Amino acid sequence: MLPLPIFAVVLVAFNAATASAAIASGTAFSPLLQHRHSFFSTLPVEPSDENFKVSRHQVKVIGLAGFREWEVKGSLQGILRAVGKTVSGGDSQEIDNGKVHVQWFDNKAPLLRPPFTPTYIPGFHLAITSDNFEKTWKENCHVVADLIGSVDCREIEAAASTPLERHHNTLRAEDLTAIHKHHYLHKTADPAGFLSSSSVVSSLISQQQAGSTPGPALIDLVLHKGTISLKVIWTAGANSANDNKDGEKSQSTVEILFNEKTDKVVEVGWFYREVTEQEYSVYDHYLGATVKLDSEGESVNEALIQTRSPVFPPHRRDFSTGNIRAYGHGFNSTMTPSQSFHPHSVTTIQSNPNIQETTAGCDLHVLQVLPAGYFVDPFQLEGLAPEIGESTVYGETDLEKPVGVVAGWGSLVMVKAQPEDSVKTSKWTPSNITNIDTKGIKSDSVLYTSVVDIPMHMRYQPPVEEGNPATHVTVEAPWPIVAWVCPLAASISGGDESAALNAAAKKLFYIPTLPLSLLFPRDEKTDKETVDFRFVLPDPIPKQFPVAKMSVPVGRLDDMNLVRAATFAMAGVGTLAVALALVRTVVGRTSGKGKQD
Repeated sequence: MLPLPIFAVVLVAFNAATASAAIASGTAFSPLLQHRHSFFSTLPVEPSDENFKVSRHQVKVIGLAGFREWEVKGSLQGILRAVGKTVSGGDSQEIDNGKVHVQWFDNKAPLLRPPFTPTYIPGFHLAITSDNFEKTWKENCHVVADLIGSVDCREIEAAASTPLERHHNTLRAEDLTAIHKHHYLHKTADPAGFLSSSSVVSSLISQQQAGSTPGPALIDLVLHKGTISLKVIWTAGANSANDNKDGEKSQSTVEILFNEKTDKVVEVGWFYREVTEQEYSVYDHYLGATVKLDSEGESVNEALIQTRSPVFPPHRRDFSTGNIRAYGHGFNSTMTPSQSFHPHSVTTIQSNPNIQETTAGCDLHVLQVLPAGYFVDPFQLEGLAPEIGESTVYGETDLEKPVGVVAGWGSLVMVKAQPEDSVKTSKWTPSNITNIDTKGIKSDSVLYTSVVDIPMHMRYQPPVEEGNPATHVTVEAPWPIVAWVCPLAASISGGDESAALNAAAKKLFYIPTLPLSLLFPRDEKTDKETVDFRFVLPDPIPKQFPVAKMSVPVGRLDDMNLVRAATFAMAGVGTLAVALALVRTVVGRTSGKGKQD
């Protein structure tokens, strides 16, 4: 173990206290940046001199297996300066109070683990929060284009005779859907397609990428009042070892430096989870060591991080068989039937009896983020509210549009399940179970199950190309997010000290999940969330975020001539039938008139 004589409880060393003080003192636009590097081992490995090497203005992290987070905060000028660029589109200090939030989650990345929130919807997310969206977009668009690329800032002429040419990954203002004070879009395509290789964010990440392969699992960018917060999470250790010249496996190494020209402070920490008997505790504990690098040199401390768990404990399964030994919490989801234009999204949620004690005053929500190939009928869901619960729908819901002419990205549907209501079809259904603890001792308990059934509809898909014999195409949609949403007052108990601890623990490694965080109000003065989210994980826990698949009938261009001929023939037959009917009617009336004469 490192020679660390000081034992500290680190709750503020890695938070934004320094940044807040800078803003309060009027130095928010300083070109100097604040960095935080956090390494979380999935194994109970203490940091030692072999894998945590500290020297002046430098730290080397060697042989980590787990997750790595890097956060950088600073002014827009400081961020651009770090990659040798300047601000385009005007003075960033003159922008209004709007906020731009960009989030990527790689669909090939493994699910994250606590202390990070594991339930990010794969793909690209963009949210703009403002009382005046048009003004915020105009003032921020060129800045966002510099930061990420793939943004088209050209204004659309209302009387334009031809649409502007655009790349399929290019974003425009009209692509976003209004949600309260927010405008939002989601793209299910590879998120890397929305990040230009020449963008500021790509340049920043390339400076920190060494030792982390493959690429980032999550990128989160917030631009607000001329300041930027960028967080990047990688998987570390897995698939990153290379053969050295002797044929042996070399351990991954991440080298972190303090740059006196661009950096104000660089903080580095190695942590591993402390296993406790309190399996259902709200807090996770991480032990480790932290290093702070600044112009004065470096300081090292042992550390205990106490951070709020973002998830309910999942089922504990037997490693070899996969069978459940002790029931926790989890859900699974499916589209049924698997081949239909009118499937149902059926989400089954399971929880042990602790759910009743830990969710008092909270509501269970199921959020579906649907691509353009799916849609829901808001009026149908409104009629089903007495059965499945209240629903909220945003985005494209036109029942007649095929997927090829849907202008938007898709839609959101969120259902408030209310499993405690015995009238709802989503009510808790109890069943008897047997748990087996780590010592093999059996105990009887109860498992509660709630089923949320949301009727869906599929849009007509574009026809397949000539030579393609397919008669159906597969349309994917990510599984829903399942979360208990509690007022902050309901999640804090035990007085002011507990409240302060809860607040500090929550924001330490917390990244709001888009679009879920947009659907609940924020404090207008502080821009902080007024609710607390705690997530239920998919079960069994998959390697990547799971998707549901639907097989949808599709037209074939090879059948075009046959369809044209059949259409022409049917139209001809119909026209002939109408003509014959008219002739018969005229002849009948004429003959009838002759008889009367």
